[in-house]
Amino acid sequence: MQKQHISKYIELIDKLRKNHELTFEEYLMLIQNRDKCSEYLFKNANEVREEIYGKDVYIRGLIEFSNYCKNDCLYCGIRRSNRNLERYRLNKEEILDCAKQGYNLGFRTFVLQSGEDRIFYR
Repeated sequence: MQKQHISKYIELIDKLRKNHELTFEEYLMLIQNRDKCSEYLFKNANEVREEIYGKDVYIRGLIEFSNYCKNDCLYCGIRRSNRNLERYRLNKEEILDCAKQGYNLGFRTFVLQSGEDRIFYR
C-alpha cells in the first residue's frame, strides 16, 4: 500500500519535470506529502539545476558603500532608528578602491549594496 502512494508522488514529480506544470491540486498533494518523496524530489531538482546552471560556482564581491537608510524596517540592523550604529558612506574613490582590491583578490564581478541613503537615491 505504501509503495502505491509513493509511486503516485513520483508520477507527479516526473510529470512536473516533463511538462513544467501541475494542477493546483497536484502541487498541493506534493507539498503536503513531500516527506514521502523528498529523496526523489531533491534528486530531480538537483539534476534540473545542473542542466540549467551547470556545476560552476561564481563568487561575487560585495561592496557595501553606505549604511544610512531612510526606512525604519524593524528587521533591519541599518534601520533609521538604530542609534547604536556607526554610520558610514564611501565616496566614489573609496568604492573604486574596494573594487580594485577585490579584483586583485580574484573577484571579477561585484554587487554594490547600501541602505536607501538619500545622498545616493533621490
